[in-house]
Amino acid sequence: MPGALADNSPYDDQPDDATRVGRPRDPRVDAAVREATLGLLVEEGYQATSIQAVARRAGVSAPSIYRRWSSKAELVEEVVFPTGQLVEPGLTGDIGSDLETYCRGIIEHLADPAVRAAIPGLLTEYQTDPEMWHRLVQRSVTPMRQSFARFVEETGRAPAADVQALFDVMIGALFVRAVSSGAAGAAEFARQVARVVSAALTEPGRKS
Repeated sequence: MPGALADNSPYDDQPDDATRVGRPRDPRVDAAVREATLGLLVEEGYQATSIQAVARRAGVSAPSIYRRWSSKAELVEEVVFPTGQLVEPGLTGDIGSDLETYCRGIIEHLADPAVRAAIPGLLTEYQTDPEMWHRLVQRSVTPMRQSFARFVEETGRAPAADVQALFDVMIGALFVRAVSSGAAGAAEFARQVARVVSAALTEPGRKS
């Protein structure tokens, strides 16, 4: 039952589950832990979101969580920046509109209350564990960087500066705005950033 540490919960792994060949872990445990983590981040903040607190809210045992995630930082990172959540810029022929949709998707994710609550704590964790930061970049930022470069190439336009630098300018602006202001005015800000990026893409045959 949520809110109670239940070693014998029907949603909890038994201690030897991890060693039983061919028996997958109960996905309901994963879902309960993720939901509990998101709730605690919003309500209590990063520091108060301990493994024990997550276990109590999810109704599972702390060992069940540690069998999946080695630390609180790893759990929080995976919950707020899940693998495969890649924002891909579309290509409809209206570059300004495509970029606006792309920027809005990024800022809306970063402005999510749980993500905003997690970021300061994770940044502190990354200072002591650079390898963790490297893994996050490779898992999330690098694919976005590559998809943006493909988008620019497919538009047939030439960036006024290096395409990687242009991506950094765009993502940096969206990140700072999301962390500092949340969802307030996010759509309009995304529209303005898209206009800046569009202006930095020179149409074929025109000089910048």
